[in-house]
Amino acid sequence: MSIRIQRFDEHLKMPWKNGLGITREVISRPASDGAGGFDWRISLATVGTSGPFSVFAGIDRTIAVLQGDGMQLTVDGRQEPPLLVESPPFAFSGDSEVQADCLGGETLDLNVMSRRGFFVHSMTKIDVSAAQTLSVSGDTVAIVFRGDALVAIDSMGSEVGLGDIMISEQVPFEFTVEPRAADCTLYRVEMIAVLDRASGPEPVA
Repeated sequence: MSIRIQRFDEHLKMPWKNGLGITREVISRPASDGAGGFDWRISLATVGTSGPFSVFAGIDRTIAVLQGDGMQLTVDGRQEPPLLVESPPFAFSGDSEVQADCLGGETLDLNVMSRRGFFVHSMTKIDVSAAQTLSVSGDTVAIVFRGDALVAIDSMGSEVGLGDIMISEQVPFEFTVEPRAADCTLYRVEMIAVLDRASGPEPVA
């Protein structure tokens, strides 16, 4: 079983598609049909000023706020409820025109994207108020942490913090998480291959 923790400072920095900011790419799968781009991607972005999101045609997106005052999103002209740390993840189409207005200072957000027709994804927010053991399915590609915690798989333990990410090669496993702060949350990201594109499912990692 190959599971590793990638620290916040280890994520690959890259410019936004629209040139208005910087994203830290955590992990991505290149396009399986050689078309360029990606089949799916997980990244963290620091948003310091209001402005438009990049358009990603043919991509489904989900976003969650990990730190900061949050954002007010307007999607295709419709104003959505404020996106805050306590908000659930927000899903939208990458084809949409999205305006993000900062509600204060810098915001750190988690972004998950998947290529429509090739993969579907989900992002689940889990609040951790006490030590617990969590089961992870074979569709899980990452566990994203917000808040300090101790995580353990079998006898191996590690301290994690904001923006640290446990990356899995999509095999079922269990891990124990013990909060080290009053406000500890994690996000489970799953990717599922669309089965009707070929004779069967593809390996995801």
